Amino acid sequence: MARKRRAPRILVTGASGFLGTHLCARLAADGAKIRSLGRSEHEHLKEHKVDQVIGSVLSEEDCVQAVKGMDQVYHLAGLVSRSPSDSGLMYDVHVRGTRNVLEACQGAGIEDVVVASTSGTVGVGTSPDFIAHEDSPTPWSLIGRWPYYESKAFAEREVQRFVDSGLPVRIARPTLLLGPGDLNGSSTGDVARFLSGQVTAALPGGISFVDVRDVADCLPTLMKKGQPGVGYLMGATNLGVRDFLVGLEQVSGVNAPAFTIPHSVVSRAGGWLKKVSRLPVFGGLDEETFEMGCHYWYVESQRACDELSFTPRDWSETLRDTVDDIRTIGLRTR
Repeated sequence: MARKRRAPRILVTGASGFLGTHLCARLAADGAKIRSLGRSEHEHLKEHKVDQVIGSVLSEEDCVQAVKGMDQVYHLAGLVSRSPSDSGLMYDVHVRGTRNVLEACQGAGIEDVVVASTSGTVGVGTSPDFIAHEDSPTPWSLIGRWPYYESKAFAEREVQRFVDSGLPVRIARPTLLLGPGDLNGSSTGDVARFLSGQVTAALPGGISFVDVRDVADCLPTLMKKGQPGVGYLMGATNLGVRDFLVGLEQVSGVNAPAFTIPHSVVSRAGGWLKKVSRLPVFGGLDEETFEMGCHYWYVESQRACDELSFTPRDWSETLRDTVDDIRTIGLRTR
């Protein structure tokens, strides 16, 4: 008689977040026993029977205790913010938190580890012809302006240090996550701003986005088949900001702004235009959001498609589901 296979025991940090919630749903559907490490309990994780351990990735002891008895670890914990006041905490969570989790995994002999990073560690440029791939260099001179991306790039350095020492960590680099279920508005906040009429002009840059459900579905494959140390880029489409807003118009019925700020105006105005970005005519944007929207965040995801069978759905479906979810739950803007 065949011996019944034991369900895998999996730790997910950041389980209550946008990606973490979808990953837990996927893992639970596959029969896994899930443990989370977080600062508080969350009602929406209970339906997936997640064993919610209270603690922090900033505590070495909490990480050591959390990985005990686990077969796999998905490290998704992070802080998404464009506020300068959060920069210190972002470096702490992303760099020290990643180090603590990986040290705990190494100490426990756990080799099935996935770390969620972001495409922004390599995927940003100043030209519409720019497109990043896995081997693209980190544009330190650019991302040094944005603590979220710079701290994530430093976290990837930590990952590489562990890979070099023999821990086979796999890395996911998704682009902007959209889709249903962003309870805190950390990723879909700009779509909520559009729906509430706060976006009054299109910035001259370009973005890449992907459905959170497609990334969550791909992470277990990354765990099994991904090459350690490779930052797999996962995006569904690259669009100019103007085209992105027109796409939102098509699925929501809310008019996209008619005015696009020309790149030439941004270049000539220098820092002055960022100062006035907070005016209503520009949508009341903070300087960081304005500056990011004047760059190009385009990526090539072919390697993830070839090696991990990553298959992103049509981007219009993602936009439609994002809009419908925001309207159902309520507008959540940063």
